[in-house]
Amino acid sequence: MLRLLLVRHAQSIANQKGITQGQKVDEPLSELGKKQAQKLAQGLKNEAIESIYSSDLKRAMHTTEEIQKLVNKKCIVDKRLREKDHDTEKNEDLTIRCKSFLEDIKQLSGTVLVVAHGGSTRAILGISTGDRKKGADLVKDMKQYNACINELHFQENNWLIRKINDVDFLEPFERSS
Repeated sequence: MLRLLLVRHAQSIANQKGITQGQKVDEPLSELGKKQAQKLAQGLKNEAIESIYSSDLKRAMHTTEEIQKLVNKKCIVDKRLREKDHDTEKNEDLTIRCKSFLEDIKQLSGTVLVVAHGGSTRAILGISTGDRKKGADLVKDMKQYNACINELHFQENNWLIRKINDVDFLEPFERSS
C-alpha cells in the first residue's frame, strides 16, 4: 500500500503579504513560515518516510529542507508539483500535471511525502476522488493552511482520502493560509 502525505509549503513572505504567487512570484519562507516548517518537520520525524518529492519553487524547497534535517531522505524535485502559472495555465493544465505525477507514484509503496502548493494539493485531492464532479465539489472552497498535512492511501487501485488540512501540530496563532 502507498501512503501519501501531501503537504502544502509553510508560509512564504508573499503569503504573509496576501500576494498570489503562482510561479512568477517565488518568495522564501516568512519568519512564521520557518517556525511552521520546523514544527511540521518535528511532526514528521517519526514517520517511516520512504521518499520525499517537492516542487522546485523556493517556498516548497525551503519547507522540504526543514523536514530533511530530521528525516534523512533525499528529495526528488518534480516541477509537476509547482503551483499553477496564473498567466499561462488553465486549471485543466494543472490537473493534467498533477494527474501525471500521481500516475507515476502509484507503483511505490510505504509512506511518500510530497511538498507542494495550495493549488496543486487541491488538484491532487480532487483527482484522487476518481470523479470529476465529486473532485471539483470537494476542492471548490477547500482551505489549505500553510504547512498542512493531507493523507491519502492508494490501495486496490483506488485513492482514499484519510485526512485533509491537518494543522493540529501548530498553535492556533501559527495557522495561516
